[in-house]
Amino acid sequence: MFEQLVGKLPVGIGIVDENFNVVYLNDFFLDRLPHNMRDCYKETPVVELFQGQGKFLKRRLKSVFVLQHPSFSYWEQRPHIFPFKSSRPITGEETQMYQNMEILPIKDKKTGQKLACIFLQDVTAQASYFRAQQKLSEALKKEHEAQRKLIRKLDTAQSQLIQAEKMASTGQLAAGIAHEINNPIGFVNANLNTLGQYASHLIAICDGVQGQLELFTDELKEQVDALFESNHYDLLKDDITELIAESTDGLTRVKDIVENLKNFSLETTEGVQIVDICAVCHQLITLISAQYSAPQYKFECKHEKVEVMGNPGPLKQALMNVMINAAQAIEDKGFIKLTVIDSPQLVTIKILDSGCGIPTKHLKRVFEPFFTTKPEGQGQGLGLSVAYTAIEQHQGKISISSKEAKGTVVEITIPKQPIAAASTDEGSEKNEAENPQTA
Repeated sequence: MFEQLVGKLPVGIGIVDENFNVVYLNDFFLDRLPHNMRDCYKETPVVELFQGQGKFLKRRLKSVFVLQHPSFSYWEQRPHIFPFKSSRPITGEETQMYQNMEILPIKDKKTGQKLACIFLQDVTAQASYFRAQQKLSEALKKEHEAQRKLIRKLDTAQSQLIQAEKMASTGQLAAGIAHEINNPIGFVNANLNTLGQYASHLIAICDGVQGQLELFTDELKEQVDALFESNHYDLLKDDITELIAESTDGLTRVKDIVENLKNFSLETTEGVQIVDICAVCHQLITLISAQYSAPQYKFECKHEKVEVMGNPGPLKQALMNVMINAAQAIEDKGFIKLTVIDSPQLVTIKILDSGCGIPTKHLKRVFEPFFTTKPEGQGQGLGLSVAYTAIEQHQGKISISSKEAKGTVVEITIPKQPIAAASTDEGSEKNEAENPQTA
């Protein structure tokens, strides 16, 4: 009777032994297995039975067997552990099942064998309701932001007026903070390298002791085996090297980001000076990719260094605004290609992205202050306006071509040396007459 009750429960119940072989599945699991496996699932490794997430399941099961503590997995962290479908009670529509999973350590009373019990709960309805509430909340938030749009624009306009005065001090402050962060990063990195060496030595010592167990007395051998088992040596040995390597990689990435922030922010002199465009582009890619990781970033230039005479602050701000726009235009997968072309008198910078693009009717307005093609509440319409002003100050040109749902190309041309103001004005008038989309 009890087995019949467990078999008919509307939750998944499965039993797995220490060799990760399936011992028992109730009807919830069996009904969702392929027909050819329903009669022969017993003694089948869980990795073979559920191949999609077999590695994840095996790791969780191993943790439960070794530590003898329950393991939990919720749908928000890993929504589809088992490749099951869930039917909506009203519409009958089938969607991929959202699942909560709990694994409990148990023992066979007769044999004392360690087992693990998997409880699987279908939470598709709750997840759908939760996500519907999230969408409603986002819609209400957008509506609220729309009501405050005018106030935000006025605040942003006021901020833009004082931005020029803040840029120098803010850059120096950011560079100073980055410099201070570098100090603890340095000794943490050194300590982590030393810790890795210590871990290797300790593992070597333990492996050496295991290799010499045959030479010990039976009593001593039993004590050493018990010591290794009680401290979960196999699990520690598998994890410790990988954990240290991951920590070292993360620390290296933090160090690179901080160093690029320091180089990008700090200006030791003001006014016109030599600016290495290639170095600025590399810094931009490192900084922006840390925040916007969806696109793949590419850089192309035939020279290691391309220099212009200019004011580094406004130039960096202009390039950053264009790059951020490109990154924000890519929601899932895509790429951003940054190309620098060096010619005798000019430097051309092309930023190509595979994002959502700009509608043709909006192309003539992209440089207008407060004009934006982004959804309400997600853009202030100042990024390209600031970029236009910065490039114009350097007697350069900026143009945009775009196809909706295809991507956008922003081309910036800067003279290597400042040219006469009169000839610049003539060139700008001629360029605007030929191409109304070019600033």
